[in-house]
Amino acid sequence: MNLIELEEQEFIEFSKNFPNSLFFQSPYWIEIKKNNNWEGTILGMKKNNKIIAATILLMKDIKGIHKKMVYAPRGFLLDYNDFSLLTDFVDKITIYLKEKKALFLKINPYVKYQEHDIDGNVIEGTKNTALVDQLKKLGFIHQGFYTTMDEKKDLEPRWLSVLDLENKTVDEIFKNMRTTTRWSIRNSEKNSLRIIECGREDLKEFKALMKHTADRREFIDRPLSYYQNIYDVLQKENLVKILLVEINFKELLEKTEKEHHELLEKIQKMKDNPKKQNQLKELENETKSFEKRINDLKEYKVKYGDTKVIAGGLYMLYGRQLVYLLGASYKEFMKYNSQYLLQWEMINYAKENNYQTFNFYGIDGDFRKESKNYGLFDFKRGFGAQVVELIGEFDLIIDKPMYILYQIAFKSYKTIKNMKYHIKK
Repeated sequence: MNLIELEEQEFIEFSKNFPNSLFFQSPYWIEIKKNNNWEGTILGMKKNNKIIAATILLMKDIKGIHKKMVYAPRGFLLDYNDFSLLTDFVDKITIYLKEKKALFLKINPYVKYQEHDIDGNVIEGTKNTALVDQLKKLGFIHQGFYTTMDEKKDLEPRWLSVLDLENKTVDEIFKNMRTTTRWSIRNSEKNSLRIIECGREDLKEFKALMKHTADRREFIDRPLSYYQNIYDVLQKENLVKILLVEINFKELLEKTEKEHHELLEKIQKMKDNPKKQNQLKELENETKSFEKRINDLKEYKVKYGDTKVIAGGLYMLYGRQLVYLLGASYKEFMKYNSQYLLQWEMINYAKENNYQTFNFYGIDGDFRKESKNYGLFDFKRGFGAQVVELIGEFDLIIDKPMYILYQIAFKSYKTIKNMKYHIKK
């Protein structure tokens, strides 16, 4: 079987129906990456005129050494358990890359390393060491099993949080959520929140949210042009949703004041009833909570006006998975549970549009309560999402001497970049 360039449409049909394929493995991602000086090609092998192995290759010139770095986003689309096919494909890809003067090929396959339960505990006897060993035999260098985002080197997360939607009704999915998550969804529906689908002109609002969240959680945000590029390429194909959540302070204040007034009337009627004194104390304590909420809303209304965008999310729609790629919210307004409303809205959308998986995407692999990013994992776990640990990232070295020099230079560049980021902060 020969390695051939595949037609765009035939690759789309193949990749969309391939298990665990993601939007990274689409021609649209090539189009997006062109803005960052990447070029892309689609290669594959056929048997009996049917594609049996395929990949996108993104290539970029490395300044000063006349070599290219090459990346197969989320790895090859093939049966990784078929070592004969894998070996044949890698051999042919290697020949192709030598002709293209590549320095190395990077892959990060969407293949599980070992199984975990919903709390992150390892299920013994499920390690996929055979594939890791086989890739090493083929010349790949494994970049390691990182656990937390602070030590993350991989281009994409190795640890994911994934909700299986297949063969479940919306009611069953809701019932399987944690009690506190169900409460937060119901509470969000009472908080005068409105979900807005971004037009291109609204992306500045989403960017502002992302900047705030990046500063709060200490990661480097992308420029506005990055979100505009994704929108321009994917929106016309209905492959992306960028949503905002807006709160109506005026409406919520009116509702809260009305409820407070009704509570005060109830308390007044109970004051002369000796049998209701214990309940009366509880209600009087509840009035303090109402007063705090009313004061907060009045302050917000003065400061921000009647409405304000307080949260947002970017979702990729491709193949069998809906991916919650990016989420953002202002810390000051997290008590209104806007992110719960957003995820519940999109889980319903995923079911209505026959997606098999709602992928909450990246988490840490440290599941201790005291860990830095435990809250993010716990938020996603509350919806019933399972922990998925992937095998990690691998580099196939095409030119070993130059690769060693490149690694040294790249580490220096990353160090300087991180220093600049923290100095700016």
